[in-house]
Amino acid sequence: MKSILIVQLKRLGDLILTTPALAALRKEHPGSQVTLLIDDYSRDLAPALQHIDEVLVYERKRSFPIWFQLLRRDFDLCIDCTGSDRSALISFLSKASHRVIFRSVARHRLRSWVYTELVDVSVRNCHTIDLYLSLVGSGKDTPKPGLELSLPAATLSSAQKVKSKLGVSGPFFVVHPGTARREKYWLPERWAEVVRYLQDRLQLPAVITGGADSEESRHIDAIKNFLGPKSSVANVAGRLDFLLSAALIREAAFFIGVDTAAAHVASAFERPQVVLFGPTNPYHWHPTHARSRVVRAGFGPDYEPRNPRENGESMTALSTGTVIDAIESVLREGAPSH
Repeated sequence: MKSILIVQLKRLGDLILTTPALAALRKEHPGSQVTLLIDDYSRDLAPALQHIDEVLVYERKRSFPIWFQLLRRDFDLCIDCTGSDRSALISFLSKASHRVIFRSVARHRLRSWVYTELVDVSVRNCHTIDLYLSLVGSGKDTPKPGLELSLPAATLSSAQKVKSKLGVSGPFFVVHPGTARREKYWLPERWAEVVRYLQDRLQLPAVITGGADSEESRHIDAIKNFLGPKSSVANVAGRLDFLLSAALIREAAFFIGVDTAAAHVASAFERPQVVLFGPTNPYHWHPTHARSRVVRAGFGPDYEPRNPRENGESMTALSTGTVIDAIESVLREGAPSH
C-alpha cells in the first residue's frame, strides 16, 4: 500500500481550496494511505475534510512531535502545496522517493534540491484550485472535482441550537464583513445599507459571522450602529468556532462577505453569494459555482476576474450600488460560472 504525505501549511482558505486535489489524489491512488499535514491555524477544519486517512497538525511553538514523527516514518510520495522553507524541510524528512512541488520554487536554490519532480504550472496564471490539482496529476481531460466539506453531525445539530437561541426559525442570510487583513475592510455605513437592502429584498433575518479579533469586533459594532437599535440582526462573530459558523453558512439562503475562508465555505456549499474584493486580485480566489458573483473596487457589477495582473483599488472605491447590482444579478438569474 502506497503511503502519501500532503503538506498544506497555509491558512484555512487555502486548505478549503485544496479539497478538490484531495479528491483527485484519492481517485489517482485508490487504496493508498493518505496523510495530510496542516498548520495549527487550520486545525478546526480537520473534521470536515474528506479523502484522507490521517491528519497531522504542525504547531509552530511545539513542533518537536511532528519532526519526531517524520523521522520515524517513511512515505512513498510527498506533495508540497505550500512552497516554504519549512515545507521543504518536511518534504525532505518524509524520505519519499517522489517529492513534488510547482517549478517556480526552483528559483530558490536551497529549496529546489529537495524535490524530485517540479510541475510546470504558473502560480500567477491559474486559479488556486487548479494550482493544487496540478500537483496531484489531475489531467485536463478528467472531470475537475469541486470544493468539498462534510460537516460532522454533531456540528449540524449544534447549529440548530444556535439558530433557536437567536430566534431564527426559518431561512436567513449571512453577512461576513470581517477579515484578518485591514485593506479588505469595507466602510461600515455601506455594509449597513446593503444589509438593509437584503432584509427588504429577501424579507429574511440577517446573521453576522466572523472572528474574535478586536478590530473585527469594532468593525461589526460600527455596522450595527449604522443599522440602528431596531435592526433585527443577529451577531455571532467571535462566539462560534469555525465549523459551527460553517454550518450556519451551509444553511444560508444567501451569503455576502469579503474575501475570507468563510466565502470559500459558502462556495463549497454552493450558496448564492457575492464576494467583495479590493486590492486583492480575485483571479486566484474567486468562487467558481454558477450562483456566485465577485465585485471589485474600481470596477462595475459585471466585473469578471480574467486578468491575474490587474490592479485593484482601495475598498473605499467600491460603491453600494455596484454591490446591490451584483446581488440582483445572482438573485434574479444566477451568475454565469467563471
